[in-house]
Amino acid sequence: MYHGHVYFALRNAEQAEALRQKIITERKDVLEVFPLVQRLVGPHKMPMFEMHFANKDSGIVEWLEQERGDMSVLIHPVTGGEETLDHTVRAIWLGRELGVFEETLSS
Repeated sequence: MYHGHVYFALRNAEQAEALRQKIITERKDVLEVFPLVQRLVGPHKMPMFEMHFANKDSGIVEWLEQERGDMSVLIHPVTGGEETLDHTVRAIWLGRELGVFEETLSS
């Protein structure tokens, strides 16, 4: 299982929502897409929306790279119990690497 987090500035919420809707309609390999979170939450340093998918090799990474515009995307595995490694060492960034608040993650 993988999580993808698309980060956006509040002034670009419409752009983020447009991408979210495009994911819902075009990417059947994405299992779940969550609403925009327009505040800081958990380890995330910017507003974002989250998606879940089973396999990062389905073309989703390349598709997100093409469609993300100027938004940054964090893609990380969900291994269970190693959140810090999942969000850092094992993570893939598309666009500018924003990092995460590691102190909020369990190791």
